[in-house]
Amino acid sequence: MRNRGHIAKYTFDDILGESAKITAAIDKARRFGSVDATVLIYGETGVGKEFFAHAIHNISARRKGPFIAVNCAAVPENLLESELFGYAEGAFTGAKKGGKQGFFEMADGGTIFLDEISEMSGKLQTRLLRVLQEYEIMPLGGDRLLTVDVRVIAATNSDLRELVDEKLFRADLFYRINVLALVIPTLRERREDIPALVDHFLKISNNKFQKNIKGIEPQGREFFYAHDWPGNTRELQNIMERLVILTDNDYISADLVAESLLISPSKTHPLSSCQPQPKTQNTEWEKTGAGLEKRAIINALTAAGGNRKKAAQILGISRTTLWRHMKKYNI
Repeated sequence: MRNRGHIAKYTFDDILGESAKITAAIDKARRFGSVDATVLIYGETGVGKEFFAHAIHNISARRKGPFIAVNCAAVPENLLESELFGYAEGAFTGAKKGGKQGFFEMADGGTIFLDEISEMSGKLQTRLLRVLQEYEIMPLGGDRLLTVDVRVIAATNSDLRELVDEKLFRADLFYRINVLALVIPTLRERREDIPALVDHFLKISNNKFQKNIKGIEPQGREFFYAHDWPGNTRELQNIMERLVILTDNDYISADLVAESLLISPSKTHPLSSCQPQPKTQNTEWEKTGAGLEKRAIINALTAAGGNRKKAAQILGISRTTLWRHMKKYNI
């Protein structure tokens, strides 16, 4: 299986950031890696759940075994069952001669990563529960049970407790997989990590597109703090690629950053619920550099818990400059 490429590619060194929240998540994940139990990873789209799954496998006792990653939402339901559990020869029309191994059998001695597990049908949830209880599988059309030695790491961007209440996810399966729960923080919750991520993705994009861009204009960097990042780290990576492709100078302009962030999908920032705006607010003004600058300052102060010194560090400006801008925007 390893020779076929079924290996964990990432380690904890590949997870960038020094904020308190990402550091706490990494520390917890390291502890999970030292024990052989089922892990359930929670996190929004794009936060890097698969990175954590790879990293946990790579420090576990199973690190020399295979690592099989399956996106349950990407495979049609009628195919997912045969992909997971395999099938015997003649199980259905079009079945391969000799049958086919399923992902669980392929992962024997290693780890299987079930991403978007909330998208599994009720029928597959029942079959998965048996695997976790008995560590036995029966291929489709087969007549004998196969014993497998496999660790399951599951991930979801949904609230499984709500799905259980709505009868959309089996309660017994939830309790079976929710042994070790790991919550990955969103990029909004760790804005102080944005500079390191920007520099990292700038370097990658420079290599990919054979550019030599040195950085981003200071105001452009501030715009990154004002964005809500609904797509999290994956969105940041995609935006950096776009900026590098469209830049021919040594530095990425603030205007190009503002344009790229404004056309990127966004959602209401949690701060908006406790920071009501006047009904006469000019939404067009919010799209200008001044509007983004004000939002960047508010977001930095929120991330810093109101600490001006820390907020200034997040923004890359002095405390005096921060105070002057707070006075300017009546923050």
